[in-house]
Amino acid sequence: MTAVGREMSEGERGGGDASSGRAGGSAALLREHAGVMGRVAMALVGDAARAERVLEEAAREAGAGAPPPGVGAPAWLLGLVRAASATQQSRLPLKTRPGGHDAAPTPSRLGAGDAAPARAALARLKPTEREAVVLCLVGGLEAADVAAACGVDLGTAKTRIARGVEQLLQQEAPDDGEGGAR
Repeated sequence: MTAVGREMSEGERGGGDASSGRAGGSAALLREHAGVMGRVAMALVGDAARAERVLEEAAREAGAGAPPPGVGAPAWLLGLVRAASATQQSRLPLKTRPGGHDAAPTPSRLGAGDAAPARAALARLKPTEREAVVLCLVGGLEAADVAAACGVDLGTAKTRIARGVEQLLQQEAPDDGEGGAR
């Protein structure tokens, strides 16, 4: 989260030109949505150091632009986090990517505590479904905003969310030997 704070400080130091006004607006948006951006980054990359790099990249992008017409600020910012997370994931060796050859979730890879089972379950989803579920459940976005953040149509976003949630629920269902779910 310090990355977002650092970017805000740099944007607030700007001069009196038009671009510094945009930086000031971006700083206010970043300040307002920093918490959810951090949670989404952590949920998508699963590592505090990489989440910090994701937030730095998203803050730089936010400082250089503005939400497109018709896209809300939360959807735009979380779309920047999603894209930066994908970039971070693509830099990993295949063995350590979620769903990769040696991607079995371990406490050291996913972090300890209560979040480990949730991260392990998310790691088993397809990347597109994981992004949609995280943006919806962690980021608090509606399906239309998930669609805007992911750059897909509304139907695709709804499908990804539904499939991802369904798979998460199936992973959590205990096998009681009677064939029934809870």
